[in-house]
Amino acid sequence: MKLIHTADLHLDSKLKRHLDDRRAKERRDELLISFQRLVSYAVKEGVEAILIAGDLFDVTQISATARNAVYAAMKEHSEILFFYLRGNHDADAFLEDVKERFGALPENLRLFSDKWTSYTLNGTDGVSVEITGAEMNAENKGELAVSLLLDQKRKNIVMLHGQEVETAGKMDAEVIPLREYKNKGIDYMALGHIHAPKLEKLDARGVYAYAGCLEGRGFDECGPRGFYLLEVTEEGIQASFVPFAKRLMHELTVDVSDALTSDDAVALTRKAAEQAQVSEKDMVKVILSGETSMDAQLDEGYIAKSLEEDFYFVKVVDKTVPKVDYDSFALDISLKGEYVRSIKAAVQAGELEPEQAADMIRLGIRLLAGEEKLV
Repeated sequence: MKLIHTADLHLDSKLKRHLDDRRAKERRDELLISFQRLVSYAVKEGVEAILIAGDLFDVTQISATARNAVYAAMKEHSEILFFYLRGNHDADAFLEDVKERFGALPENLRLFSDKWTSYTLNGTDGVSVEITGAEMNAENKGELAVSLLLDQKRKNIVMLHGQEVETAGKMDAEVIPLREYKNKGIDYMALGHIHAPKLEKLDARGVYAYAGCLEGRGFDECGPRGFYLLEVTEEGIQASFVPFAKRLMHELTVDVSDALTSDDAVALTRKAAEQAQVSEKDMVKVILSGETSMDAQLDEGYIAKSLEEDFYFVKVVDKTVPKVDYDSFALDISLKGEYVRSIKAAVQAGELEPEQAADMIRLGIRLLAGEEKLV
C-alpha cells in the first residue's frame, strides 16, 4: 500500500514580501497547481491515501479559486482518501464554505478533532494500517501524549502538527515532546509545522518525519521541497522523500573580493549559480560577500537588473566590506584622503567601530565619485 505524507502547503499565501502583485498572484496559482499535481501523482502511482499534516491553507478567508480547486481534487478522485489534520494556520472556513457551496464534504475526506481519532485503512493489497491523529491546542497540549493508546500489534501512523522538542518543559500549544511518544507502538509520525523535510528515528520501532512545505515561499525555505512517499508492507513502513517543487529557493553567497565593477560581480554570480545548478525557473537571493577594493563600485540594483533574465526572481544584498589601507591615504592631499584620515581618527578615539568605519568609507568614497546621491 502506498501513502503520501504532505504538510504546510499554505495555499492562498500573500507572497508579497519579495514579489510584485503580478508575480505574487502567479506564484499563489503555482502553489495551488502543485497540490493538484500532487493528487495527479498519487493517481498515477496508485497511492491510496494522502495525509495532510496541517496548514493546507495560510489564511482564514479562503479564496473561491483555492476552495473550488481543492474540493474538485478530492471529489474527482474518490479512489483516494484524504486525511486532513488542521494546523495553526488552518481554520473552519474551508470546510464551512465547501458545505455551503456544494452541500456536503467529499465522502473521501477524513477529519480529526482535538481528541485522538483513529481510522483503519485497508489497502487493496491486503495490508492494513491504523491512522491516528489529533489537532493540538492550548487545552489539550498536556494530555495528548498520555492519552495516546495504540494497538502495538498493528501498523500505526500518528499525525500531529507542531514543533518538535525533546521534553515537554513549559509547552506552547503546538509543541510535540518526542520523548513522551516513544515506545507507544508508533511506526511513523506524520508531522507538520517545520517547513524543511526531516526524517529521524523516534525509538527502536518507529520514525518521525516532517514533510516540509510542498513549495518554498521565502528564502528561509531554500533547498529541495516535496513530500514523503510511504510504502506500507507486512514488514513495516518505508518512507522516501520525493522532490516536487516547481521552483526552488536559493541563497547564493558570492565572494566578489576581486570584483572592481558591477559587471565583474554579475559574471561571478553567474558562475556561482552554474556551479550550484540553479535553474532559470528558480528564485535566488544573491549575497555579495568578501573584502572589496576601495575603488570597487558595486551597484546592487544594476546587478539585480542584469540577472533578472537569468532567474524567475533575483534579489541582491551587498554584505561586502571595503578593504581599507589607511596608510595609503597618509599623504593623500585630496578630499578623499582627508575624509579617510578623519574616519581613522574616529576609530582610534573609540568613536567608531571598524565595521561602521568601513561602511562609512565606502559610502563616502562613492559619494565623492558621484556614484551615490544624498537624499
